[in-house]
Amino acid sequence: MSKTDDLKGLAAREAGDVEALNKANRTAIARARDPRFIELLERLRDGQSIRGACGSSRLPRRTLYDWMDTYPEIKEMVEEATDEGLGTIEVAMMQATSQSDDKDWRALSWMMARRFPQEYGDKKEVEITAKKADGIPEVIAMIEQTNVMMEDKDDNGDHS
Repeated sequence: MSKTDDLKGLAAREAGDVEALNKANRTAIARARDPRFIELLERLRDGQSIRGACGSSRLPRRTLYDWMDTYPEIKEMVEEATDEGLGTIEVAMMQATSQSDDKDWRALSWMMARRFPQEYGDKKEVEITAKKADGIPEVIAMIEQTNVMMEDKDDNGDHS
């Protein structure tokens, strides 16, 4: 096979890829123009969950997730709308907190615990006990080592 034949074959494959890409883009555009999808995005921007927005817009969740898996553009649009919705909720909560009684700090505290669970979330402790006579001294040593490591971390999770 000559170089010319190779280049012709490559050009044909690339043209086919472009055609397939254009077809996929046309399908993604058609999905994005679906009135149910448009309503779903509006509800996500208002702060509604994907589950609630799918129910309200009558777009089955399975269909939405299939579209998101198939079309990156659709996934990006959903993620952007979800982020906008989170921003909408945060602003509303901060406004409600600032307008409320100075003693009512619970809404902002709740929001911070959800947004920054490492710093402000509920701390949960786990206690594991075992006797060395049980034949598992390695496990006990690992637990003790983990406890020491956890105690040595500063507020940023870095070791002191």
